[in-house]
Amino acid sequence: MRELLRKLLMAGLVTVMVVAFAACGETSDEKSTSESSAEPTTEATEATTEAVSDYDIMDGSELKDGILYGNDFLLVMPDNDTWGYEKNNETSLEIYLKSARDDGYGGTLVTIMAFDPEDTSYEDFPDYTVAGHGQNCGKTFIALFPTDVQFNPEDSDQEAAYQDLYTHVKKIGEGAANSPFATADSNPEP
Repeated sequence: MRELLRKLLMAGLVTVMVVAFAACGETSDEKSTSESSAEPTTEATEATTEAVSDYDIMDGSELKDGILYGNDFLLVMPDNDTWGYEKNNETSLEIYLKSARDDGYGGTLVTIMAFDPEDTSYEDFPDYTVAGHGQNCGKTFIALFPTDVQFNPEDSDQEAAYQDLYTHVKKIGEGAANSPFATADSNPEP
């Protein structure tokens, strides 16, 4: 009888532990790849915005001679009118090919996002790189790249323009010698 009670108690404890672990949520290794998205989810964007609500990625922004000066960063782009930028929210902006966007293909080349240092939720994005760490603003900047076609595949000129700009922005990376992105406190020379 005592042995039976001990086994029942152990079975109950095991059940409670299994339920408790299941309630903690799944790990990133357990997530299916179908849950990944090239674009941040509304929930992720809202959470990031809430976490850094006193920060504006484009505060004091200026575009001059192909250099986009944002809040605590700069992005060097070709000095032409083939590309544009748009602020998504307080913590992200999108760089895009104008002709592709005008044709309804999105045109997204890269999305620059600012995260608090302890927020590593960007690690769930399928194609990103850490662009830099802003010491002055305390943000981690990431470059999020699209994973789907963002140009008209039947327009060879548009495809070539997109590929040229995409090759340029794919050089973004913290510490990369030829990175077109730099934090303001790294004293970049454009």
